[in-house]
Amino acid sequence: MGNWAPPERSRKQLTKAGLRIGKGLEDFDDIITLEKWRASHAYVINTFQANLRGRSIGTDIVVGTRLKRRATILNKLKRFPDMQLGRMHDIAGCRVIFPSLEDLLSFREGFHSARFSHKRRHVEDDRWNYLNFPKQDGYRGVHDVYEYNVKSDTGIAFNGLLIEVQYRTLLQHSWATAVEVAGLLTHNNPKFGQGSPEVIEFFAAASELLARVYENSNASLPYTSKDELIRSIKKLENETRILQLFRRVNSKIVNIDFKNNNILIFPLVSAAKENESDLRVLSFDNVFRAIDRYNHYEREYQGKADVVLVRADSFENMRVTFRNYFADTTDFVYLLDNALK
Repeated sequence: MGNWAPPERSRKQLTKAGLRIGKGLEDFDDIITLEKWRASHAYVINTFQANLRGRSIGTDIVVGTRLKRRATILNKLKRFPDMQLGRMHDIAGCRVIFPSLEDLLSFREGFHSARFSHKRRHVEDDRWNYLNFPKQDGYRGVHDVYEYNVKSDTGIAFNGLLIEVQYRTLLQHSWATAVEVAGLLTHNNPKFGQGSPEVIEFFAAASELLARVYENSNASLPYTSKDELIRSIKKLENETRILQLFRRVNSKIVNIDFKNNNILIFPLVSAAKENESDLRVLSFDNVFRAIDRYNHYEREYQGKADVVLVRADSFENMRVTFRNYFADTTDFVYLLDNALK
């Protein structure tokens, strides 16, 4: 089995740890249980990213992967205290980004026909198709959940682990990136409906306008006229200055010694000093060394920075897929400015 770490805890242990975390009663052993459970998903990510990248060769499709951040897992368990840790389906994630909506739908249909034994969950349930049913906050995209299932001696220990595959167009990704950057740079967290109502309303209106102008679609405000949307966005921008903030932000990360496994560290606005607000990128050839350092930095920077472990096959692909950590909202600002005209 090499250095890949299979799950060590039983589902019963995972359930108990998750419930205690959800109630704020966790102890050190519960956190270790969470860490080992998360690390075991790295093998599943490796399998899926290889398949997705193989299918995207020769195209403009971008593939990236990530293990869910510890802070995000803790936040989710506390927001949904009845959630079972062992059933959380997005600890492992692959993100696939497409030039157009047509490319997305075609690729996804082809992946559904792939000849592998992994089981797609909720096949008849369209709840995670946020193109057909956009979230109230304006989020659009499609999420599929797979249950890992193989017969190989190496992989069988990982059977049953879940992985989420996210499909987005570049347009949808630019919006989602802007939402996350707003959360990193301000005291709002619009991704989770937290913070200023004006910021949340701004992004919902922006999503609707972008969907109509560029993809002939709708988001969460289908009955609002285009003129109303434009007036609302301009009014909310005057109140929030979100676009002004995005225009000022310019990541200084230009050249790094890129390797496939990368830890991104972005100081939180509440903890960063004026001269310590830049992203740090740490690159590793070895995935196991990267996971070990990831766990270390999450503990070291808890409450001070967002830390995430990502994998990509080039620096540019990493920057596109995880541009929220590079505070890169260039596409969003350009697309929205053009739509407002």
